[in-house]
Amino acid sequence: MATHQTPSTADELNLSNLLFKLRARWYYFVASLALAMGAAFFLAQLLPVRYGFKSTLMLSERATGSRHAQDLLTTDNKEHETKTEDEIGLLTSAGLVSQALQGLDFGVSYHVVPDVWVNALRPLKTQELYGAEVPLRVLVDSASPQATGVRYFVETLPDGRLRVQAEGKQVPVVQYETGAMLNTVPEFSFERTVNPGEAVQGPYSRFTIEGNTAALGGQKFFFVLHTLPELTNTYRNGLIVKPIERYSRVLNLTTKGAVPAKELRFLDALMHTYIANDLNDKNRDGRTALSFIDSQLGKVGDSLRRSESAVATFRGQRGLVDASQQASSDLQMRSQLENERSRVMNARLAYLNVLNYLRASPDGDAVSSATGLGVEDPVLNSQIMELAQLNSQKAGLAVEASEDNPVVQALNNKIQNRRAALLRNLTNLVRSSEAALRGYDQRLGAVRSSISQLPENERQLALLRSQADINDKNYTFLLQKKTEAAVTLATNTSDKKVVDQAAMESSDPLPPLPSQLYLIALVLGLAIPAGFILLRDRADQTVQTVDQIKSVTSVPFLGLIADAGRSTKLVRHEMPKSAVTESFRTVRINLQYVSGGTQQKVIGFTSSVSGEGKTFCCANLTAELALSGKRVVLIETDLRKPTLSSYFDFPAQRPGLSAYLRGEITLAEALQHPGHIPNLDVLAAGPIPDDAMALLENPRFSALIELLKKEYDYVVLDAPPVGLVSEYHILRQYIDVSVFVVRHRYTQRTSLQHLQELADSAHPGTPAGQVYVLLNNVNFHDTYEYHYKSQAAYYSV
Repeated sequence: MATHQTPSTADELNLSNLLFKLRARWYYFVASLALAMGAAFFLAQLLPVRYGFKSTLMLSERATGSRHAQDLLTTDNKEHETKTEDEIGLLTSAGLVSQALQGLDFGVSYHVVPDVWVNALRPLKTQELYGAEVPLRVLVDSASPQATGVRYFVETLPDGRLRVQAEGKQVPVVQYETGAMLNTVPEFSFERTVNPGEAVQGPYSRFTIEGNTAALGGQKFFFVLHTLPELTNTYRNGLIVKPIERYSRVLNLTTKGAVPAKELRFLDALMHTYIANDLNDKNRDGRTALSFIDSQLGKVGDSLRRSESAVATFRGQRGLVDASQQASSDLQMRSQLENERSRVMNARLAYLNVLNYLRASPDGDAVSSATGLGVEDPVLNSQIMELAQLNSQKAGLAVEASEDNPVVQALNNKIQNRRAALLRNLTNLVRSSEAALRGYDQRLGAVRSSISQLPENERQLALLRSQADINDKNYTFLLQKKTEAAVTLATNTSDKKVVDQAAMESSDPLPPLPSQLYLIALVLGLAIPAGFILLRDRADQTVQTVDQIKSVTSVPFLGLIADAGRSTKLVRHEMPKSAVTESFRTVRINLQYVSGGTQQKVIGFTSSVSGEGKTFCCANLTAELALSGKRVVLIETDLRKPTLSSYFDFPAQRPGLSAYLRGEITLAEALQHPGHIPNLDVLAAGPIPDDAMALLENPRFSALIELLKKEYDYVVLDAPPVGLVSEYHILRQYIDVSVFVVRHRYTQRTSLQHLQELADSAHPGTPAGQVYVLLNNVNFHDTYEYHYKSQAAYYSV
């Protein structure tokens, strides 16, 4: 009964096979590890030591006394999250980063080249200097075009002068003050010798070098010019802003760099610029409101003075002191109604002013100027402040994002929604104010009708006093609003504040550290060759194992032949005590067993293509049969590419099978006898004929086979490859046992279809009814299935 291999055993064999393949190519791992470790060591020398830096910023403080109306109305957590994200966008925007960098002296970076072995050929490893440790300072003429990004090397000459040199390819030339690109110099070369403090001038360079030249101390020193856009892009890419937790309004600002002083100054400058911008925005809105109230106060004040003067003049001219009781009552009622109407009128005027501001700006960005215009409705005030804040956020994002940016589009949608709601509210308020005014007009009409019955002087005096009272109340109201706006402007503070100044996160350098590089190199040094070996093994379509042969064809396996090397011909003579000689003995025994019948004397050797060792196996197995005491004749029927003569040191041009089949020589003249191998006769092909197939179809060949079968124990045919020519199909009628030679790691698996075709076309009990496969050129040291054979002491040469 057939036994099946358990999954665990199969897994164990697969793992053992895998380990064997990897171990057999140990030199790959040695070379890969050497290269990886060398690269890691080189990188460890080049990488600068970098540190992490962090600061903390709070977006708002709930304990402040001034609160906007929208702060009272907003309770949705998502609104806080969106606002936090918007503020993060402002903090990381190009505009804010650029504004923070404008006040820093980062436009010129200074470097020295340490005297280490990696800098032997060229300055690969450099160290940046900053602050007091910089020996020389460069003052750049910002109004002139400058070549940026190139290294200007400064050398002190014996006479105290300075030699400035720079070289580069594809060097950008920019307007230094604005950072605008002017052109690119394909080959930039610059050299000047100047005194310290003297202007250095060139086609694309204009600056002055100042400082203590003796402080260089023989070090190789250079500086690089940077534009503001370049610095902005560099620091912006390295800046990370995140809330300490979700929905938190406390943000952590982090950067990484090799110069601590520069990173700390940048973080502090960024936070203070952000807070200063926020306060400036609030003060600008307050100043706009205060200016509007001042203009209104001037107009109302003039009206008040004119009305009071009119009352005094009327009294003086008419000699009036007091009005009657009824007149006082009617006039008081009218005054009250007119005051109410005036209040409604002022409110309507305020609504119309805000409405005009809003309609004048399609995006609503001018609505911030409408704050403090006398609008007392709390809901309307909250909507105005909310729209103003949304426009402020949009202005912050506009410096770095286009209108197609999803964040800007979402903000635009929110602005349009808030603006539409504000327009509807204002329209409704104006309509309600107009309705109220119509009601007051009707009531005032009735009171005026009553007053008209009073004496004309008293009535006119009451009218003048009423107008004066209205102007006085309006003036008082505007004075109150001006005081409130002035107090708000004077006490304005930003609701953002610095929690922690910039500081170094840790004194430990940031990865990658040298130990980490070596670990990565170790992993890669092992993984790359392993992956290469496995990939090559997977992509290799040649025959690797006997199991692969058995998976493609049902042809019985005759045996395998060990690797004998390229120059070996007859192994029994050249390598008598070797694994290859023993493998031929084993195959010879198997071959005698399968061809043991008295009628099975003709053995044919073939292969799929040339180079698979067909002739090698044929010659050596024939020699083994002869040395075992059997009379054997070996016929070379591969007339197109004869090589058998070289195995027995026969002359290649000596007439052989082709001459015999043409009737030019006798069989005795065609046969050759190797002296060192008894019982063996060889019928070589001789010179290459033009009609190989016709000769093999000659009746003389059939008669030859019948004659040799009577005189010899075995007749062995070295046949042509079945995959290249068709002669083998002619020879099959004479062959009793076919041996198909497959070369290990040479024969393509697809070529095994020829072997299966031979087996499918064979008929048991008829000539050529037996087909066997022979695996040749197996390296026991490099093959997992047979590596145990390489350890046998018997096989050592």
